[in-house]
Amino acid sequence: MIYLTKSRFQISMDCPTKLYYQINSDRYANAKLDDPFLEALAKGGFQVGALARAYYPEGILVNEETNQAALETTKALLERENCTLFEATIQTGPFLVRVDILRKTGNRFELIEVKAKSIHPDTDSFLTNKDKINSHWRSYLTDVAFQELVLKQAFPGVIIDCFLMLADKSKAATVDGLNQKFRIVKENGRYKIKSPEFLTVEELGEKILRKVSVNREIAILQVEQFEFGEEIYSLLSFADQMASDLQKNHKRNIGVGKHCNKCEFQTDEKQFVSGFNECWKEQTGLTDEQLQQPLLFELWRGNLGSKDIISPLINRRDYFLNDFRESDYAPQIIKPTDCFSPTERRTLQIKTTFSRDNAPCYNEEYLTNAFNVFIYPLHFIDFETTALAIPMYAGRKPYEQIAFQFSHHKVEADGKTYHQNQWLNDQVGVFPNFEFVRALKTALETDQGTIFRYHNHENTILNVIFSQLLESNEADKNELCDFIRLITHSKSENHVGKRDMVDLYQLVIGGFYHLSMKGSNSIKSVLPAVIESSNFLKNKYSTACYGTEAIPSLNFKNHTWLLKDDAGKWINPYKRLPAVFEEANSEQLDSLCEENGEELRDGGAAMMAYAKMQFSEMQPDERNFYHNALLKYCELDTLAMVMIYEGWKDYLIHN
Repeated sequence: MIYLTKSRFQISMDCPTKLYYQINSDRYANAKLDDPFLEALAKGGFQVGALARAYYPEGILVNEETNQAALETTKALLERENCTLFEATIQTGPFLVRVDILRKTGNRFELIEVKAKSIHPDTDSFLTNKDKINSHWRSYLTDVAFQELVLKQAFPGVIIDCFLMLADKSKAATVDGLNQKFRIVKENGRYKIKSPEFLTVEELGEKILRKVSVNREIAILQVEQFEFGEEIYSLLSFADQMASDLQKNHKRNIGVGKHCNKCEFQTDEKQFVSGFNECWKEQTGLTDEQLQQPLLFELWRGNLGSKDIISPLINRRDYFLNDFRESDYAPQIIKPTDCFSPTERRTLQIKTTFSRDNAPCYNEEYLTNAFNVFIYPLHFIDFETTALAIPMYAGRKPYEQIAFQFSHHKVEADGKTYHQNQWLNDQVGVFPNFEFVRALKTALETDQGTIFRYHNHENTILNVIFSQLLESNEADKNELCDFIRLITHSKSENHVGKRDMVDLYQLVIGGFYHLSMKGSNSIKSVLPAVIESSNFLKNKYSTACYGTEAIPSLNFKNHTWLLKDDAGKWINPYKRLPAVFEEANSEQLDSLCEENGEELRDGGAAMMAYAKMQFSEMQPDERNFYHNALLKYCELDTLAMVMIYEGWKDYLIHN
């Protein structure tokens, strides 16, 4: 029997059609990374799960590999009057779940779902003001609701209390090195947590995971009615339907919509079927040829807030990018601006896409005015950061930002370029933020040149470190805070530093567009677009000039950045970096670490390499590989910013 498990139930709640594509993975391509180790590494799941279990030293792990063995062990253990089980395996009919923590006390069960997600008890709520399920928490709560449903069917008459166990952002660790007590090791091809056999209350310190009752929310979900494909379901009827579809290997179409936007079941590879294309052909009548045209999902949708501009088009059966009318995305009030407005940028994207105009689109006046106020030498910086679920040090809270690396390129007024500085903390269990900002201060305080970042991330991180410094006992905290205030801004405090960093991303939004960027303004999309439209960059970087006296580098020697592929197209420099993880490409790693909104970090590979160095047992040569890879990845990020600047400057000079 093919069971409806927690993961299968969750994917069907996203889109029932995906369930069919997932269980027929031999035919259908799946771009989503299916690697439990990397996913847990990205989200801190290994450590959070291990810490949660450490809170219950009496707990017994159901560790059998097969479902049948796990079911038999669980059944035998639950015959006891009282017990605490980890990964208890419960099956009833076509449903099967493994419960993170199941506590039995007589006729009462505690069902505890552990999530590597944070909550602040004073500001976060699972319900809206109208007692509706908060959409931000819905997927986590439906996961618990499905487990409760299975448990009730398997044990009629028992009392079940449901909980989420989450990282409590209001709690600080009271012991040092808490995260180092849960190390990742690989045994017989499988990853597991290696921790001391017994961890005392003193070793764990004050609890930083909060067990939150969700009985009220689960009760709402169990009676809630929802619609999929013009059918009305309850949680139980939906689960029954999905289980039936599984057994029959039936594909359930629910109609196309905005949920199709990031469907992972699409590909151009001939050895696999594109589930996305198959689905859209069946439900819209479009042909394979039509589906090669740009679809409406390609439109850049920045600065729209929560406005849904996709559903209205689908409702009128308009599926393509050129079906958009300006009234579909133009705001009611248009504010005057000297750069490309969001409306103009969207119109520009549609126009260039269908004219196939490969010429770069510049707002020359806007960029020229920006360039005229730059102060040389220019500084281009990029940070690599993470937010660990379990703090490194006493006094630190779950998911506090950690800045573990920066790269710094410098450009003189005559165009001379240097990879000037870099800093990387690869020491295990060390809180790096204050040394990070000291090194950054040393790198940037030698002159008053303009500093560039890409998007909001660097400004956000420095403001976080500012707050951490204020609460610290660092001897030089006043000088460090003054430096941070000098180069950052804070909307909440209405503060703008005299040397506030310039956001290169905003210059892209307001002053540059190229056909190849489509709807993306990620630096990994912008860089190849600028290269494609700049003979200056092609001539300069298609020689082995990088890592020489002409362009000094700290990590590369005599390196050629720009090469062509067999088809004569320029290769994106990011594609030429060595893979950090053989199991996944950089896009999949970025997706695992993706934040909400448009904070375009592009740092998935670096974040996960750092996490692996912190929590995995590895040999010196492996550690050295990750160290060098991190340095090269971060160096390319700041070099990419330099290239964009150089390409623009050359264009503005000659046009």
